Amino acid sequence: MKTQMFRSMATTCLAIALPLAAQAQDAVAEEESVNIEADGDVAEEDPTFVFKTEEEEELESFEREMTEAFAIFSEIFKTEPLTPEQEALLPLAQQVSDKIVPEGSMGTAMDQMMEPMMELIAAEASGDTHTRLAEVSGVELDELYLLDETATEAALAAFDPNFDERNKALSGVIGSMVTQMFEAMEPSYREALSRALTLRFDEAEMNELLGFFATPIGAKFAKESFLVHYDPQMMAVMEQMGPAMVEILPGMMEEFEKIESDIGNTRTFSELSEAERAEVARLLEKPVSELDALVPQTDVEVLEESDEEGVV
Repeated sequence: MKTQMFRSMATTCLAIALPLAAQAQDAVAEEESVNIEADGDVAEEDPTFVFKTEEEEELESFEREMTEAFAIFSEIFKTEPLTPEQEALLPLAQQVSDKIVPEGSMGTAMDQMMEPMMELIAAEASGDTHTRLAEVSGVELDELYLLDETATEAALAAFDPNFDERNKALSGVIGSMVTQMFEAMEPSYREALSRALTLRFDEAEMNELLGFFATPIGAKFAKESFLVHYDPQMMAVMEQMGPAMVEILPGMMEEFEKIESDIGNTRTFSELSEAERAEVARLLEKPVSELDALVPQTDVEVLEESDEEGVV
């Protein structure tokens, strides 16, 4: 149950951060079995065995997965060091940043986002009565889906009378943890905003902004400008992504087809020259006759195979 809670929180965090679809490199390979001391010598590994409970191992695995998942941002968004002139502007930029993201802003923003999101998560969890009943009863899920919903809920109530209450409580904990996480990130966010401001505004412009923020309407704008991006009115507009995608998809497919036509597709083994066939056979360490008999895999088949391998 705790592992499910961790993963629900992770999914929520990733959804809020809107990460690009990418998979971080396996960090386990980076874990060295030896420590390099400051003088360059190799320190011996501590032979002491540390026993870990199943819960501790799950938490350690979760921490590693989260580190890997979010590390992708620093890999994708490479930052350049600030110039001496930009560094000199940092104190001024920090004043602007403090106005735009006053203390407590991220916690407030997450609070107004998390309540509806957690209600949705709780509703989905409560609605998944068949899966939960299969877990606690041992009855095959396919068989349970043939039952009337009322019968399913009544049977689950016998096995797990606190199912709904527990899901709501867990969702509340997840929402609170996400809010706390973003509150902890707030100083780093302000620092990053300060650095970004030095790239886009000069000293005169930042002083002008601070002058505006000193006025009543400027102070209100500065206080609300960050929060307004997390307002339900703004978040709800994301539903327009579906219709927008439907609208642009035909043109996108035409562009794909044009690229395929203009650039050309791959060749089959039979279409290679004799010299190319011999070279490919050498590289693949396969006889020409075997390669002749092979049928190229389609993209769909490769994708399905990859998906199956990725299922845990």
